[in-house]
Order: sequence, then structure tokens, then C-alpha cells
Amino acid sequence: MDEDELLSVEEMTRILKVSKPTIQRWCRDRKLPAAKIGKAYRIRREDLDRWYEGKLLESSAARR
Repeated sequence: MDEDELLSVEEMTRILKVSKPTIQRWCRDRKLPAAKIGKAYRIRREDLDRWYEGKLLESSAARR
């Protein structure tokens, strides 16, 4: 898989297992490092992976 690959909202919903409106809200609220290209949000696969790793670290730190 290409790290520079741009993912659509639909692809992010399948990867993260959350709804399309949730992904769109996270993008709009800048909770996800996405860019709006035209009317659609896109995120680089590399940025999504980094964001997810950060969320895992946050949750493990919160359990301590």
C-alpha cells in the first residue's frame, strides 16, 4: 500500500469502523488531519496511520 495514497471518507469509514457523518465531522472539526479537495475530504494513508497510533497511545496512557 502506498503511504502517499489519498483515502476518501468512504474508505476511512471502512478502516475506522465509524459512520460517514462522524468522519466528516472529525475532518471538519480538524480532529483528523484531512484536507478538503473540492467538496470532499481526503487524508493521506500515512497521516491516518500516524493519527491512529496517537489515539492508541492516548488511550493506553489514560488507563494508567
